[in-house]
Amino acid sequence: MKSAGYEAKLGKHLAFRGAGQKKFTRCDTLKGDYTDIAIVERLSGKRVVTQPKPVQKISLLIDIQRKLQEGKSGGYAQWAKVHNLKEMAKTLIYLQEQKIDGYDVLKEKSESASRKFNDLSGKIKAADAKLQANATLQKHIATYSKTRAVYAEYKQNGYNKKFKEAHETDILLHQTAKKAFDELGVKKLPTVASLRQEYAQMLAEKKKLYKDYHSIKAESRELLTAKHNVQRLLNLKDDPQEAKRTQPEL
Repeated sequence: MKSAGYEAKLGKHLAFRGAGQKKFTRCDTLKGDYTDIAIVERLSGKRVVTQPKPVQKISLLIDIQRKLQEGKSGGYAQWAKVHNLKEMAKTLIYLQEQKIDGYDVLKEKSESASRKFNDLSGKIKAADAKLQANATLQKHIATYSKTRAVYAEYKQNGYNKKFKEAHETDILLHQTAKKAFDELGVKKLPTVASLRQEYAQMLAEKKKLYKDYHSIKAESRELLTAKHNVQRLLNLKDDPQEAKRTQPEL
């Protein structure tokens, strides 16, 4: 400590005073791994302190401007092959408007937006599947109803070949609809009116999802563009597996 410019004093408690410091700082006031006892234990090897790795915080706005002013570095030259100053200027303005001044913040915002976008995409795909199933069921029920009388007559005639030839289209459509009901496990047919009402409700829910979908899609794209530009310019990389998990399905 003395070689580092500190003045040491040993009274009831060990204390140090740095250059320009008026009062001594007592170790017992520091607590944790820096009390008198803790320091003795650390020197004797009884107490082991693992120093946390320093978190590198990148001041994006300063670093980006510095890189652009340099204009001669290998990193800049590589980036300039793919992007131009106008594109980077847009990124710089975007980061200023969003008040993003750290790569960790940009990364978290980008990953959060990607997760939200992927979640909404999944919900919309599920809604589309339900709407398609509803529409298909409506079509089969309508066909089944229109061809029911013909098929009943065909059955009453003992499945007569000549009758089948005369009404083959209606009979095949009726059988196809019946097969679809069996595959879907439908025991009691719902009414077309109830299915239409259900379809309208699901469509309204899907439209609500789309309102958020478009805004989060735009936000995700802007954040990803900014992130990629910053990565190329400042030569930063993310973990490949982590990046794959959070990549939005744009």
